Amino acid sequence: MTVTAFSELISRTLEQGMRGTFRVAGEVANFSDRKHWYFSLKDGGAVLSCVMWSSDAARAQVRPREGDAVVVTGRIGHYAPQGRTQLYATRIERQGVGSIEEEFQRLVKELRGLGYFEESRKKPLPAMPKRVAVVTSAAGAALTDVVKTAQERCPAVEFLVVDVKVQGDGAADEVARALRALDRRRGELGIDAVIVTRGGGSREDLWAFNERVVADAAFAMRLPLVAAIGHEVDTSIIELVADRRASTPTQAVMLLLPDLGELDEQLARRARDLTNAMRFGIARRREALARLAGSPALATPGLRVERARARLVALGAALRDATTGSLADERRALDGLGARLAAVTPAARAATARARLAGLAPRLARAIDARARRMRLELDTFDRRLRSAGPEETIRRGYAVVTDARGAVVRSVGAVAVGDGLAIRVADGTIDASVRSVRGGGGGGRGDDQDRATGA
Repeated sequence: MTVTAFSELISRTLEQGMRGTFRVAGEVANFSDRKHWYFSLKDGGAVLSCVMWSSDAARAQVRPREGDAVVVTGRIGHYAPQGRTQLYATRIERQGVGSIEEEFQRLVKELRGLGYFEESRKKPLPAMPKRVAVVTSAAGAALTDVVKTAQERCPAVEFLVVDVKVQGDGAADEVARALRALDRRRGELGIDAVIVTRGGGSREDLWAFNERVVADAAFAMRLPLVAAIGHEVDTSIIELVADRRASTPTQAVMLLLPDLGELDEQLARRARDLTNAMRFGIARRREALARLAGSPALATPGLRVERARARLVALGAALRDATTGSLADERRALDGLGARLAAVTPAARAATARARLAGLAPRLARAIDARARRMRLELDTFDRRLRSAGPEETIRRGYAVVTDARGAVVRSVGAVAVGDGLAIRVADGTIDASVRSVRGGGGGGRGDDQDRATGA
């Protein structure tokens, strides 16, 4: 059978023997989003390739991450061009964080609490290293990228390669031993910095760089450490501990090594700046020298001395004038102060007080007289108002005030009886009278008369 015919047989067998959809549980690995989703499901014993087309991925409620424990629903198929049997996923559900990712997060939390990731403890990289150690697999592509970039960027820097396992059993211990040995022998080996690197891979492939032993060795290093593990989307614990993290081996070299072409350009620019500065300085000093050469003072030194002597004489005269004027001003001020002091003797102060008192007495008398007139006017006004409101004024207008034997004012016919004695007060005296009859009402008609006794 040809390969094509055999692949078709595999496809038919899978379609006929494994019809319908399946739900497969496992941990996500090697996830890639290239419009369609490509990833693997794995457990302790096997790995299954998966693909989810973009139409299904757009409807997915979960975007898987490395190490996630998920359940994938789909159908099985065989992709002949790559000879791969894979699950064509239509749905993906999260089961929780997988054991690998859980261990990673646990160690990250522990080391962060111990201060392994603090920026304050991280060391600066050397500006111009002479020798750099590279801890990686001598057979890996990462070393090739490092060497190529270093030759292009700055061939003068030497590299010391430490060949270690970068995955599998014992890899973490080898990396940790290499870091400790380089740091211990840094002076003997003349090392200025260390690069730890390897190419990409799954979380399991990179796990050696997530071990606690490697984190401890990196944390204890006195040499500056640059870590470039996996690709840009990967993050390992040694990268979090290192002084600088690089996304690729190439970037790690670029962080440490200066660009030779850029250094040449900087050197040429500084040389030009220095030359221009020297030329400008020399030209400026030549101009100053020419001005000095043409100065009359330099040609005839005696003239400069005579000018200074004349200036000294003028300053002496000005000082004498200023001193004389200042003394005159001080004398005038002193005389004025003496006159003021003489004017404020006790006798003068007493005379001033008496004169002021004599001036105040008439003002006080006038104020008292005005105040009395105002009060007298107010009193007369109050008296007129009281008289107009009192009974005397009413009586003078023809009215009378009637009181009974007790002296109480009679206000109603009900308050008296026939035979009661009354006093009638008029304007010019009082009339004594007795009640003959009592009539009620205000009409005055005969029908209202109510004689209470027959006597007159």
